[in-house]
Amino acid sequence: MLAPATERATLGEYLGELVTGWQVLLAASLGSAVGLQLFSYVTGLFGPYLLKEFNWSKAQFALVGLTMFSTLLVMPLAGRLTDRYGARRMAFIGVLLTPLPLLGYSLMQGPFWMYLVSSAAQLAVGTLTGPITYTRLIAANFTKARGLALTVVMCAPAVLAFALAPQVSALIESLGWRLGYRALAAFVMIVGLTAVALIPGDTAEAKREHLDARPARMRVVFTEIRREPAFWVIFLGMALITLSTPLHGSQFGILIASQGLRPQDAGALLSVYAAGTIVGRLTSGLALDWFSPRIVASLSMVLPAIGLSLIGSPLDTKAAVGLGLFLVGVTIGAEGDLLSFLVARYFRIEIFSTVLSIAYCGVFLGSAIGAVLLSRMLNAFGNRFEPFLFTAAVLVFLGALLFLLLPAQPRGKSAIVSPESAS
Repeated sequence: MLAPATERATLGEYLGELVTGWQVLLAASLGSAVGLQLFSYVTGLFGPYLLKEFNWSKAQFALVGLTMFSTLLVMPLAGRLTDRYGARRMAFIGVLLTPLPLLGYSLMQGPFWMYLVSSAAQLAVGTLTGPITYTRLIAANFTKARGLALTVVMCAPAVLAFALAPQVSALIESLGWRLGYRALAAFVMIVGLTAVALIPGDTAEAKREHLDARPARMRVVFTEIRREPAFWVIFLGMALITLSTPLHGSQFGILIASQGLRPQDAGALLSVYAAGTIVGRLTSGLALDWFSPRIVASLSMVLPAIGLSLIGSPLDTKAAVGLGLFLVGVTIGAEGDLLSFLVARYFRIEIFSTVLSIAYCGVFLGSAIGAVLLSRMLNAFGNRFEPFLFTAAVLVFLGALLFLLLPAQPRGKSAIVSPESAS
């Protein structure tokens, strides 16, 4: 189903918006590249050196996953502050704060609690340099090519990590992990400040910061969010489709072994899974600009249900498991772009970051529930993954169907000053 005629753009208009908004897109992409998501790729490189230096156990080191709860606590507040004071101001604060936890890592002397505190702080301040900040710039300044612009911004951390990871590893090996952390701190600050400086002062988002209208009280904003049916569809849908997250995270290698495949196959299958994330991001970003968002959301999210069922089936061949992982990867590639796009579509830009931050809590909640459910089912069924795979497939399928309940058209929402009228 195509998007409504009033929303469709010609190819010239579509490409023209990308050309006109290139500076905003570059600023948001650079900021996102050195923001919260980058650390999920590169900070893990320091782990082996820390374990060797301080004699921490692997089980002890695994407890760092508990620090994600700091994100759940801080993210809604960061979203609200971004709506109130603007993306540029909050990104600037985030860029200034982000190097501090990295410097904290470099000063560690042995107690594991110091690592936990630095990790929690990194996640907390990182919320100001993540999607809730930089995708707000895209939502405020792109309409026709919003899906593709969001894809570019959300892919930036992975692209930078691909190029940066070998350099960080070489630096740690030659100069030590302490200097590695300090060099990373300097790098993210320099690039982050460059990104903030690139945000044009005459964008819709920048002008919004100077509006005289007083922001609504948080209680009023939360009431508006709670009463909007689209929010609950998005929140519950995202929670359900992310239940399988542990399978392609910490349990990936164990899952591959349970399929009767060789350990050396894990690397090749991980590449297949990564390819799925790239395809998911690109196709969903483009499709959201040209077709009905609720149809795109439902179709892209239902594919992992098929993939999970395929992995859980008796077809324990490399080809079948690879296809299943590819389909699961599509969700991981599409969910970030999709979430920002849907929030921008169904909610006023004045509360975009607040809504997005709460919606992201649904993603984290789904992942946490999935981890608990996986642990319980492995214990109950003799360490067999199949029961969880089929249960997750059903729940993911239901989550995908939920997106069909989204309204075809957003209800009346007050528009921010458009990029055209802002000048």
